[in-house]
Amino acid sequence: MSKLSFEMKTDDAYKLYIKQVKKAPLLTLEEERSLTRRVAEGDEKAKNRLIEANLRLVIKIGQKYLSAGIPLMDIIQEGNMGLMHAVEKFDSGKNVRFATYAVLWIKHSITRFVVSRRHAIRLPLKKEELLRKIYISEHILHQKFGRAPKIDEIAAETGYSVYDVELVMNISSNPLSLEVELFDNEGSSFVEICEDSRQCNPEREFLIHSSKNETRRFLKSHLNVRERNVILHRFRFVDSDVYTFQKLGDIMGISAEAVRQIEKRALNKIRTKRDELLGCVYA
Repeated sequence: MSKLSFEMKTDDAYKLYIKQVKKAPLLTLEEERSLTRRVAEGDEKAKNRLIEANLRLVIKIGQKYLSAGIPLMDIIQEGNMGLMHAVEKFDSGKNVRFATYAVLWIKHSITRFVVSRRHAIRLPLKKEELLRKIYISEHILHQKFGRAPKIDEIAAETGYSVYDVELVMNISSNPLSLEVELFDNEGSSFVEICEDSRQCNPEREFLIHSSKNETRRFLKSHLNVRERNVILHRFRFVDSDVYTFQKLGDIMGISAEAVRQIEKRALNKIRTKRDELLGCVYA
């Protein structure tokens, strides 16, 4: 079979797959919550429905890996495996949309597949096992904390030392194009972190400024004045100074414990609107 014929057949298979996927209607928030509860109870029909409704998400993510030189349908298939794992592992009691959680599993599955297809050095079996535990621990801790876990947190979760975790994560990396998307759930690339930070980058400065402005608008819409003031100072939106609970309490004329309680209440409000915040900042 010629290369052209193969590409045409692959393209036809992709178009047919897209057509099939679009037949599954998207879920409302209420439908999603109902399905995730039923999945937790062992309902296979609910599990299949949740998977079908999120196949579009896999396609969207998979398209970003086309530069890896691997057939898109192969990438999508691996992403679907990640999606199925996400359905099995998702905690319906957490106040987060399923798609937000599933993105991590899908990207992990695709990334491991791409890495395995072009790995220059194969890891020893024990280190491969540790790498697998690291991936799983990252998912567990991300859902627990609502953020990307730190190295020491991953080490504690896996039961290995920080040194071992860092070593495996470093040696498992591969020579990649500077344009390849990093596995950080933020859509950044190697070229962005390898650039000379001493040079002015107008695009970066604009994005940072824009993100901060959108975040401030979000906080103004969902937090009261005191809550917003605490968050802006604690997370360095005002200036680069470090504002401890005590320091901020002295400025506001309240106790350090009162500041801590205000921050806790504000962060809880933000978590309930996490998807909306991400939409504002990364739209």
